[in-house]
Amino acid sequence: MLKIENIRGGILKPWLIIIIAIVILIIIVFSVGKRQMSKRIDTEIGNLIKDIETFDRKITHQDLEELPEPVQKWLEKVGVVGKEHIQSVHFMQTGKMRLNPDQSWMVPQAEQYVNVQNPGYLWHVDLPMMPILNTKGKDLFFEGNGQMEVRIGHLIPVVNEKSNYKLNESSLGRFLLELPLYPTASLNDYISWEDIDKNSAKAIMKYKGLESSATLLFDDSGSILSIEAMRFKDTDENAKRLKCVGTIVEQKEFEGFIVPTKIDISWQLEEGEFTWFQVEIYDVKFNIH
Repeated sequence: MLKIENIRGGILKPWLIIIIAIVILIIIVFSVGKRQMSKRIDTEIGNLIKDIETFDRKITHQDLEELPEPVQKWLEKVGVVGKEHIQSVHFMQTGKMRLNPDQSWMVPQAEQYVNVQNPGYLWHVDLPMMPILNTKGKDLFFEGNGQMEVRIGHLIPVVNEKSNYKLNESSLGRFLLELPLYPTASLNDYISWEDIDKNSAKAIMKYKGLESSATLLFDDSGSILSIEAMRFKDTDENAKRLKCVGTIVEQKEFEGFIVPTKIDISWQLEEGEFTWFQVEIYDVKFNIH
């Protein structure tokens, strides 16, 4: 009979050998799951950004003339004049996140790719929800279709929602809410504008049969203060649109554009405001290939 010695020269008990074997097997299985999910994400990133075209034309003051006055001031302030249109963006995220009001804060590590030319994004996140195994989440919007996936240890699915109208519309709403991260999209054909007053304006986005709108609030100098939209928080048959607000806390300059680097993202629930993500954005890169 095979005997395995421990580090002190003794013989390991059979039950201990079984436990060690099970632990090793679990590690192998979850490692395979992690590699498989990473491979899928890499493929989806490639599909998302592969057809982006580049244009040399630079934005002029004349391009802004038909926009609401506060939007003009904002775009001039963040540095779009004299720059080429942003066609794609890549950035990293951390901060504090919780999935319900009673939950403790978690520290996520996330990465996002955005196709600004043909609206879409892929966001994936690692969350330390369990002592040993991280939870992997993915939010994809591609060709007008949304997809959400959450797996424990990259392997065990707990959420796997694919294209449906509420998910697709909410995904479009997220793209629009993140407009301050790619401000030149304000000039793209899929967005139109309505005046509200000297400190706010409404953006209306239409794409692939979907529509969403957002209200942007600015201070007198043209700095953006917040952006809000009505979105589906859930996608079940009873789900209703709720107000989702992004409050700009901090901004920094990357490659000549001033974009938000700290945003508090909140849902307006019946019981009150629920801030679920205090996001910190860093390593922003534009027009990636």
